[in-house]
Amino acid sequence: MAPLSSAPGSVWRLLAGASATLATGAVAAVPSVQLAGGGRMPMVGLGLCCRPSATGDAVRQSVLDFLLLGGRHLDGAQLYGNHREVGEGIRQAVAQGVPREEVFLTTKISPDLFGFEKATAWVPRMLGELGLDYVDLVLLHWAGDADPVCISPKQCRQETWVALQRFVHSGKIRNLGVSNFGPRQMKEIMALGGVPISANQFEFHPFSEAVHRDTVAFCHQHGIAVTAYGSMGSSGGAQQVTTQGAFQQLGQQFGKTAGQVLLRWAVQQNVTVIPGTGNPKHMRENLDIFDFELPQDAMAWMSSLWQGQTMNFFGHTPDAII
Repeated sequence: MAPLSSAPGSVWRLLAGASATLATGAVAAVPSVQLAGGGRMPMVGLGLCCRPSATGDAVRQSVLDFLLLGGRHLDGAQLYGNHREVGEGIRQAVAQGVPREEVFLTTKISPDLFGFEKATAWVPRMLGELGLDYVDLVLLHWAGDADPVCISPKQCRQETWVALQRFVHSGKIRNLGVSNFGPRQMKEIMALGGVPISANQFEFHPFSEAVHRDTVAFCHQHGIAVTAYGSMGSSGGAQQVTTQGAFQQLGQQFGKTAGQVLLRWAVQQNVTVIPGTGNPKHMRENLDIFDFELPQDAMAWMSSLWQGQTMNFFGHTPDAII
């Protein structure tokens, strides 16, 4: 990506002296958002995908480190292939004093497991892999593909939703949601009635395309919590995004990193973030974004960046799948 021009002068004038007002000491408490299906979801989580520290024993240690640091939200998926290690890390943290009821665990069912029968068989298998009695949130990972049994992507995801609702009623799943869905796809699920959509997780950052921003607005209008992935550009784009001088300068005004500025931009819009890392220092930084606030001019400038350059690091576009 091309280097960003500096933020407008009005932004720097607003920020002058801001760092002197920052709180010091312990990481500020992480707020949570209310879910339509019940309970609350912490606004900062640990993403458990797509890096060396998200596999094998490294991910077990990452989960344990994050929970012992005070983090409480873990974001996993069947596709990541690490349920057993994630569950082991949770159980070790619980053994060291972290209450299980404080841990918010998300997993996702991938489209190859969509359909009423396959989804029904998947839930007990998933819980067995994790070694847990329940999960807090299950998301349909993306809107799906055609299938010889449930036929169309729409029919497959609707059958999956109906199947998973049974496990909400039995307490094995606390909340249901979607990932990479757009307004049309969510309306189709909402039309089924029953368990509400608690959350939608998709790529969202200052360079996201208009359809991603429209999806955030739709979710907020309908009481659906939004979780962003790719906040710092993903493992492939983070080096480009977080080394932008304009973000670094903005962060320096608060004694924060460029990454913390990007996360703060999201949470100030009531969007939960799930940056992935196996480094406890970075985990602490990611949790430590609630002792400062970006002024409105800075927020507006960051929110306008997509008009000059858009990026879709993971290639998922809401509502693209029929």
